[in-house]
Amino acid sequence: MTKFNIGFVGLGAMGQAIATRIIQANHALQVHDLSRQAVDTMVKRGAEPFEGNVALGTGKNLVFISVSHADITEQLICDPGGLLDCMDEGGIIVDLGTTPSGQCREWAKRASAKGMFFLDAPVSGSTPWADEGKLAMMVAGDQTAYAKVLPILGCFANKIHYLGTSGNGQLLKLCHQLTFVSTITGISEAIALAEKSGIQAKVVLDVLADCVAPRHVIDFMLPMAENERFDQGRGTLKLGHKDLQAVKDSAQDVDLQLPLATVLLNYLEKAMKEGWQEADLFALVDMARDEFYADAP
Repeated sequence: MTKFNIGFVGLGAMGQAIATRIIQANHALQVHDLSRQAVDTMVKRGAEPFEGNVALGTGKNLVFISVSHADITEQLICDPGGLLDCMDEGGIIVDLGTTPSGQCREWAKRASAKGMFFLDAPVSGSTPWADEGKLAMMVAGDQTAYAKVLPILGCFANKIHYLGTSGNGQLLKLCHQLTFVSTITGISEAIALAEKSGIQAKVVLDVLADCVAPRHVIDFMLPMAENERFDQGRGTLKLGHKDLQAVKDSAQDVDLQLPLATVLLNYLEKAMKEGWQEADLFALVDMARDEFYADAP
């Protein structure tokens, strides 16, 4: 295994949990954060602080960045005196944050021009998952660099997906965020509709936990992904349209606006008008694909 001199920048709740897992795996770690308290906490756990008069990447061949904004990440990497100026040749930068995929591809090019490597490696999971080393991770970039750092990544993530070209890791994280926010929005509107009718949120969640959505949708879709199309030809899309219309009617009965439900109903109405009446509800994947290809040059 490659001998790493590791730096870690960004000690928020997730950063501290990940850095702690790396230390617990007996790797020496030098840490930096604008919060002195956060640095002191990690020093108590066995880390060393970066010296104030030494550039962050000096003497390091692996640096993790766990900060909240892509502009900060870019400054750390690309500004004069940043990681690309100061890290050892062949050094590897790992971005654990959530960053636009295009920026990741640009940083990877800049790193390559300097004889270094950049990996976009966002994570999914809460801090307790990080504490237990059970994060999911989406990694993209140079495959040789990925193979070198994989033992370190395994200190804090146990579901690691290597996705090839730079930016693909962040793209899949953003796909997760789209799914996550959409799901929360749907559940939120479901709770609002139920509460307007006198049913408590816990009752809604208890019932949903035993139903197909949201927990088991992926279980249904994974086998379909082996085929070219998701349409099962069972005519359930028109039933979904009917049900969303009933959702809208029920919301109107209690004088409630449900923005997501309205958008979904309009989308299903569009599907019905475009000839998807006898398609399966999962054919929405195919519908989205067809729209993409129709717009492609």
